[in-house]
Amino acid sequence: MFERTFPVDEVEHLFDTGRVSERPADVSAALASLEARWGSAAPRRLTDGALALVPAAAPDGDAGPAIAPLERVVSTGFAELDAILGPGGLPRNAGVALRGDGSSGRTTLALRTVAEAQAAGSVVAWVDLSRTFDPVEAVARGVRLEWLVVVTPESLDEALAIGGALLTSRSVDLLLVDLPARLARTDRASKVADRLHRLAALARRSDVLLILLEPAGRGDPNGLTTAVAEATGLRLELTRRGWIRLGRDVVGQQTEALVARNRFGPPGGRATLRILYADGGERDACLRREDLLVNAPAFTEREHLDATPSSPLATLATRAHAGPSLRLVPDRPHDPRRPAVDGGDGHRRQPRSAGTRRPPRDAARRRASAGA
Repeated sequence: MFERTFPVDEVEHLFDTGRVSERPADVSAALASLEARWGSAAPRRLTDGALALVPAAAPDGDAGPAIAPLERVVSTGFAELDAILGPGGLPRNAGVALRGDGSSGRTTLALRTVAEAQAAGSVVAWVDLSRTFDPVEAVARGVRLEWLVVVTPESLDEALAIGGALLTSRSVDLLLVDLPARLARTDRASKVADRLHRLAALARRSDVLLILLEPAGRGDPNGLTTAVAEATGLRLELTRRGWIRLGRDVVGQQTEALVARNRFGPPGGRATLRILYADGGERDACLRREDLLVNAPAFTEREHLDATPSSPLATLATRAHAGPSLRLVPDRPHDPRRPAVDGGDGHRRQPRSAGTRRPPRDAARRRASAGA
């Protein structure tokens, strides 16, 4: 269906020339109310039965992210994961929970989703409740910091209140809340669950994508995991399954994404995500060569430390801390000499007999004085 769009000044011209008989009263009142409340952020165009926003020019001539018609889904930045999701991405009115430990790729997936949403013209807010947001990592994953709202609240109540205010005013298109590992002593699980339910419901009514970063932990002592699961309709669980090596160096990892719960498509899907620790720029162009990268299974932390050779100073410091190396030798009673620690032969001290015992020092002095 073709939709005509008229700038406000052209509409005024149509009214003045008489080509339009009368101005719709509801549209005029809506424009005046929005301009009074929002100022320069108010809609600047009038469409057939709808209001459209015209983005203001960014300072320094930066036009900001390309504004495109908002699609109903947001890409995760990984084609393998988008393929197993029902709509082909994350629905814009969905509540999504990302669960994983610190090395599972959970934050990387969140940053890539934010970058894809910004590229589609969305406004994103990141509520950093766990204090783990890294701007350097965000830029490396394609996020534009000048178009990202980062909020660092003091408590969970303040974080949920700020998120609710952003959703009520419809100021953002994507709201991401990085939850802490544990609740504070003053936070009750029932109260937190109720507020998360309200936040998710408000996001659905506002047609805003809500993403909750949930750290993995043993059990659910505070009820946070249960509250997040009940408030979201899409749940992704991330687990590191292997490493990506370039020679002896570890340059990336393999992460398995499991669709544990999905109200928008079939659950149970699995996808393997390849996450590189660098973007393959000029300094690390070799990462673009797929024939040089080798997939290796996950190994222990000790093997991970030994994967990359350390510097000579670190090696010397490790040897000095460890001390001399010791080795076991068999018992050889026929050999009067015993081997030294360094492998050489050392002199074997013979035990003294009772008859050749040295006299006390004072007695020797007395005999010497008597002879004189």
